[in-house]
Amino acid sequence: MPDRPPVPTRPAERPTSADPPTDGPADDDWATVSGSRRWAATGPVNRWSRRRAELSAAGVELTDLTDTNPTHFGLGHPGLPEVLARAARSSGRYDPDPRGPRPARLALSERYGGAPDDYWLTSSTSEAYSWLFALSADPGQTVAAPAPGYPLIEPLAHHAGLTVQTYPSHYLHPYGWWLDRERFAAVAAQPGTGLVTVVSPGNPTGAYLDAAERQHVLEVCRRLRLPLIADEVFAPHALGRTPPQRWGGETGTVVWALDGLSKSLCAPGVKLAWIRLSGPARLKPALAQGLDRVADAFLPVATVTAAALPGLLELVDQQVDSTRRRLTWNLAQAKAVLSGDRIRLRQVDGGWIGLLDVSGPGPGDLALALLERHHLAVHPGWFYDLAEPGCLALSLLPEPDRMADHCRSLRRALESVEEAG
Repeated sequence: MPDRPPVPTRPAERPTSADPPTDGPADDDWATVSGSRRWAATGPVNRWSRRRAELSAAGVELTDLTDTNPTHFGLGHPGLPEVLARAARSSGRYDPDPRGPRPARLALSERYGGAPDDYWLTSSTSEAYSWLFALSADPGQTVAAPAPGYPLIEPLAHHAGLTVQTYPSHYLHPYGWWLDRERFAAVAAQPGTGLVTVVSPGNPTGAYLDAAERQHVLEVCRRLRLPLIADEVFAPHALGRTPPQRWGGETGTVVWALDGLSKSLCAPGVKLAWIRLSGPARLKPALAQGLDRVADAFLPVATVTAAALPGLLELVDQQVDSTRRRLTWNLAQAKAVLSGDRIRLRQVDGGWIGLLDVSGPGPGDLALALLERHHLAVHPGWFYDLAEPGCLALSLLPEPDRMADHCRSLRRALESVEEAG
């Protein structure tokens, strides 16, 4: 994870309103400005990110194999601007609601199930995480999170004053990933654990929790009375299989399901996501009231965006089909080019990332060597808590021709690094 610079030393005393005014602080005074300990907890920027920034600042042209912004690769529905324009022409009135306008929530319930009052609109799933962390756990408590996993869970938890304890999934080639159920249950049962998160399909693993794993997670959370955050933003992008059951609609335990347009419509700039609450009927009113209070403090979603949601949802299926075709082709291209005695692409069931294993002798930090020697930016596996030194993560989103060039460049670079040792 990219970390943050250290916080300046906390001053012994701070000025008060009773202090005499000055023309402005001297330069030295700014050295005593303090920051929160949560901000300081993340430490220095990691070496790969620091070196990439240095090369870019020096004018070195890098080939970026990490970019997962769909708008950089021509993905996105051409009808999106017109839907937003129609909404803009009819959304002059502002009637704030902590859950978001009812017509938007009605459209979500008709598509994904549940009732309109089970949904809250947010500007992003990252914001949804932060709301639910604030609602579900006290500072000092622990969030159980998957490893390998979504890198933003940790900093978002830190912002809320929470710690993260990971539970593992394991990979067996060529069969794919499986959840370590015993370890999951042990982490969830640790004193101080306040809530559990799952990401299905995983980021970067691309693995869905199967029916038995899903049931195990739900049963552990029910038994321990832990709320579950289920991040399913990549759920529609199943590769070579039918997407499994969604997480909404559970009645045995509390589930907050997260989704949004960033992935389903390839529209991160629209800034619209949502939370769906499921769980025992007797618990839902109090939980809903609590999230209403959090949401009412922010009201982050623009009226125009919310008004456009029913029309935007009508575009999702077509866009998902288009994106899946791109991902399927790129995955096949990566498998064809990036395979050999020392190279293998791991099984990918969904999502936008491919994980590559490079075995045998080589530099201690393969991603850093590729960056410095060949100017190829490929995320190291340790960004996602993958311990294998030869593991790399690359985007599956580029246009087909560009993806083919990326795979060939990476193959040549890996062979060169192997020869150089």
